[in-house]
Amino acid sequence: MFIKLQELLKNSYSPFSHYSVAAIVVTKDAVEYSGVNVESASFGATVCAERTAINTAITNGVNKGDIVEVHVLAKNRKLGADVNSFSTPCGICRQVISEQSNKGAKVFVYNGDGVVKELQISDLLPGGFSEGDLIV
Repeated sequence: MFIKLQELLKNSYSPFSHYSVAAIVVTKDAVEYSGVNVESASFGATVCAERTAINTAITNGVNKGDIVEVHVLAKNRKLGADVNSFSTPCGICRQVISEQSNKGAKVFVYNGDGVVKELQISDLLPGGFSEGDLIV
């Protein structure tokens, strides 16, 4: 997966932060969907790689709960990559991963050397907000 993420990272559009991120989500049927971060001069319109990959999966018919893995690789192009650092998804992405994946979903974060850490979305977002919290 690391090689795929490295190649995908080249497609990141991050002219402002110089922080490139690539993500691949994997479904229960082992289908992969990819995404990169896409920045905008209107910073609020920027979309993270993880959400791009998840939105692509949903666009292609993946159902809520079908995502079982999220793989993430990031690189700071301006400062140079710190090969020993691991970048976890931001808070918004953690929320979206939690809502769209199964509750046992694994999040794999890679450093620049390809070393990987395996995390659970439930550990990254304990007590996450869900549709059950909405008052209708």
